[in-house]
Amino acid sequence: MRPEVRALMWRWREVIVALVVVAVMAWWAASSFGVVRWVAMAVTAIAVVFAFAAVQRARFGRLEGGVGAVEYDEGVVSYLTPMTGGQIEIAAMTSVMLLPALRGPAHWQLDAPGQAPLLIPLDAFGAEKLFDVFVTLDGIETEKMLRQIKAAPQTPVVIWRKRTVALH
Repeated sequence: MRPEVRALMWRWREVIVALVVVAVMAWWAASSFGVVRWVAMAVTAIAVVFAFAAVQRARFGRLEGGVGAVEYDEGVVSYLTPMTGGQIEIAAMTSVMLLPALRGPAHWQLDAPGQAPLLIPLDAFGAEKLFDVFVTLDGIETEKMLRQIKAAPQTPVVIWRKRTVALH
């Protein structure tokens, strides 16, 4: 198998598995009776939801070849390179921005009060882990984020900003 086909299949593996489960469960639901049919229809519905989530995860992208590595552990995102890097606690984050590429790939900018912004290239090793971080943020518009990544904006774009409550 050609390496680029293998890489493409690996990137979309979750979607492929979810669609196979949808097909098998739909066939099972169509060809069975009673309780088995209802169980198969329920599993089919759940697999459709997982397929939708898998498509979003695959669209987030898994670019490779960038500088540094991203780690996500116990509510903390770390970005490590030989020259720079940093950490940011997810609960403390106030905004996520997509910065355009001046040279090389675009970057994520993660902001938290009292610390310098954490800049992470889209093609850093392990950057796909940020999808799991971003979807947990309250009020994030996942489709907007995916469209902005694909469009490669020319100006910084605010993907998410923490909602604050006005005291008066």
